[in-house]
Amino acid sequence: MKHIYIFIISFILLSTSCSKREKDFPDSIFSTTLELSQSDFNIEEKDLAQIEGIHCNDSVLIVLDFHSGDSYTLFDINSGKIIRRFGAIGQGPNEIPLGTYGYIEDKYFYLFYDQIGYIGKYSIDSLCNTKSISHPHRLAKYQLEETQLSRAISLNDSIFLGAGTYKSKFQYTLFNKYNNILDYGIEIYNSNSKDFNKYHKFLSNQGNLKKRPNRNQFVYSLNFSSNLDIVEINNNKIHLIKSLHFANPNYQPVSNDNLNRVIPSKENIIGYLDICATKEYIYALYADKKRFTDNKSNNYNSDTILVFDWNGNPIRKLKLTNEAYYICINEDRQMLYAAVKDASYGWSIISYKL
Repeated sequence: MKHIYIFIISFILLSTSCSKREKDFPDSIFSTTLELSQSDFNIEEKDLAQIEGIHCNDSVLIVLDFHSGDSYTLFDINSGKIIRRFGAIGQGPNEIPLGTYGYIEDKYFYLFYDQIGYIGKYSIDSLCNTKSISHPHRLAKYQLEETQLSRAISLNDSIFLGAGTYKSKFQYTLFNKYNNILDYGIEIYNSNSKDFNKYHKFLSNQGNLKKRPNRNQFVYSLNFSSNLDIVEINNNKIHLIKSLHFANPNYQPVSNDNLNRVIPSKENIIGYLDICATKEYIYALYADKKRFTDNKSNNYNSDTILVFDWNGNPIRKLKLTNEAYYICINEDRQMLYAAVKDASYGWSIISYKL
């Protein structure tokens, strides 16, 4: 049974000490910087709500922007025109909970929601057929003991890699749809801390997980940090390719009654905002700035993208003309798409030629 504790990451100012920089920050290890120019492709504010993420393949772009009873908006990646909204929000058999995370791989849009242990997928071809109603196909309704997941991604329709915490000690869990844990590994940065209970450890080890297309390789970025892991699954075993741990997050754990929180220091860097994975490279939207700068609280954006290969080697740094909140890459077209806000905080999606 799921615990009843409420998980909240609070953004309250604290005057705790500055997080330790274990090595050079990621942007300083890149010898090459490439400035990108904006292209003509654009999705305007009138077709968008509150963006929570963007994902694409060679034909469509999907925006996570929960509103009007649906979770996502599907766009034609050539024209930028809206195709349809989908993902009805609710508790019915063909509905999904509010806040369900999604990502694209090949011709499928995968769904993940940890609070009910749900993993599913849509066929993008069926979504593009506006004359038919498309419902998600459930792959798993999992319930794993001693496991709390920030993200989970499918290796296939039966086996999944989760990132979060397992036994409050390990970052990654490999499991199947029958609730069997196949493997686990890679200790979390604060596994031995006595100041963090199991809920604090989960909250302080949330992040963003992405899969290398057509390979069982994954990259995970830790929130409020400069930490990045690249892992591979072989024979149902988790193998670490490279850990790029430059600066751990600096959290203050707080417990009041049944409420557990972890509060980032006001001196804590924002770190990795979003990552996307292509066959060749890892693209990481990265902000080497403190959470609050010049008394501005809306500081969670960046014009800097760090590019790594799948062995963890730094390749180059990209500079955008706008501060972005989310990114995705169309590898075939060599295009980068960025979710940005204008001066009045209206959302749009713009593109850059790589």
